[in-house]
Amino acid sequence: MAFSRYASIDVGSNTVRLLLAEKTAGGDFHPLRVERRITRLGGNFSGEGKLDAGAVLRTIAALQFFADVLREERVETVFAVATGVVRAAKDGEEFIKQVHKLTGLSLHIISGEEEARLMLRGVLWSLKGMAPSWLVVDVGGWSTEIIWVKRNYPGATRSLPLGAVALREGFLKNDPPKEEELELLKTHTRKILGELRQEFERGGLKLDYLQPDLVGTAGTMTTLAAIDQRLLLYDPLKINGHQISRQSLKKIYLNLNTIPARERLSFPGLEKGREDLIVPGVAIVLGLLDVFKLKRVLVVDSGLLEGVLLQGISRFP
Repeated sequence: MAFSRYASIDVGSNTVRLLLAEKTAGGDFHPLRVERRITRLGGNFSGEGKLDAGAVLRTIAALQFFADVLREERVETVFAVATGVVRAAKDGEEFIKQVHKLTGLSLHIISGEEEARLMLRGVLWSLKGMAPSWLVVDVGGWSTEIIWVKRNYPGATRSLPLGAVALREGFLKNDPPKEEELELLKTHTRKILGELRQEFERGGLKLDYLQPDLVGTAGTMTTLAAIDQRLLLYDPLKINGHQISRQSLKKIYLNLNTIPARERLSFPGLEKGREDLIVPGVAIVLGLLDVFKLKRVLVVDSGLLEGVLLQGISRFP
């Protein structure tokens, strides 16, 4: 019996990703091919709330490549979503139409809460059972999705205006950043996260009952796992399930924020294209650990892209 092939696409504010998979018995899937391109769609976001023309061209070029891959692989059913900056942009719908015209791909803009739920579904695909109360986070380019999970079900989901691209462009004007810039970034981040903690606590969250691990997925988290292990080549098997202590994260943060972005590329595990985003990314993660009094990060190599695929294939017999 031949199994059906499907694909999911995630158009994020920094990275565009493709997952091609084969549906297996029981509604699961077997990954066949993964492609990713850093296009920084959220870069140079205009004061008028519009996407940067160069960023749009880079992203469409990546999606044209994905469309070619899908034709070569004879995949007809594609589940494609756009998040973060496309959601915020005044010309987001225009971008969607342009993508369809030039690539044939139909993108669906999802809300922050829908993004969080799909991300959790992808995380649970890798994690088989967790504690009664835990936090899951996806640090993106334009926003950060956070879920308070209770017994593997979302107790509350929030999409926060904290993204690595947005914070880098909003706060870190110098390279390397000045101490006062980092302090302003820290204050801004802690304020938003502190308000989230209060909101969750009003909803019944008790910090003492939280699992001590912050479960993290997506580019910032997987990059930190690669840096922590000094990986010369990205290995999902070494990334998935890797734990990073608060002490290790602080050491990474201090080592990175004191040198220019180009010199950060000498760190094993740091992917080109993330050298200027990793500092605000770590700042968000450290803020989450501090505000919610957690001990470490548990990194998962599956998330939104897998969640989109799982939801999509569940609709087919």
